[in-house]
Amino acid sequence: MKKTLAIIALAAPALAGTKPTVAPAPAPAPAPAPVVSPWAVELGVGCNRAARNVFKDADDQKRVHTWNWDVTGVYNLDDNNALTLRLGYAYGNRQQDEAARIITNTWSLMPGYRYTYALNDKWSVFAGANVGIANSAWRLKEDGSTCHKSGWGWAYSAEVGVRYAICPNWDAFVAYSFNGHTANPTRREDDAWETIRSKNQNFHGVRLGVGYTF
Repeated sequence: MKKTLAIIALAAPALAGTKPTVAPAPAPAPAPAPVVSPWAVELGVGCNRAARNVFKDADDQKRVHTWNWDVTGVYNLDDNNALTLRLGYAYGNRQQDEAARIITNTWSLMPGYRYTYALNDKWSVFAGANVGIANSAWRLKEDGSTCHKSGWGWAYSAEVGVRYAICPNWDAFVAYSFNGHTANPTRREDDAWETIRSKNQNFHGVRLGVGYTF
């Protein structure tokens, strides 16, 4: 017992100068990267200048330009490539002379592809193309009577534009568009066997709007 107390007494000064060992705190786990949704939607409006007359055999006819509205769904495959689906509507109305007026209506549904290249954190440029179906109708009002016909065909569009990021979820865009359709409904007048034939239409236009990323 005396020996044990002596050993403790001799070791006490050495133990008194020993600093306690402190284990380092574990490094905090890195924060997970924010999840970026691949889905986006766009609302667009535009104006289109017609490149052709509405009807055949009417060289003196005024071309009917249109206004258009569209909703486009976007699925981003990566930072550059995306798939799109666009539902669009275009309306045209033009007085031809004192007696005649032509009105046009066109609905279209077009899947497509888009490539985007970022210039910096805010600005990017893009190019895309869409091909789908269209239902187009024309109405000819003349001398108090109305002649009307509609039909189906292919729809297409190609565009190049620039986009500006307003905030992480919202952006604004403007683009040049070349678009058209192959629907050319034709009406035959029963009384005189007179045929009114319409042409395939194509347009040069400007499209602008906003986009939202979910």
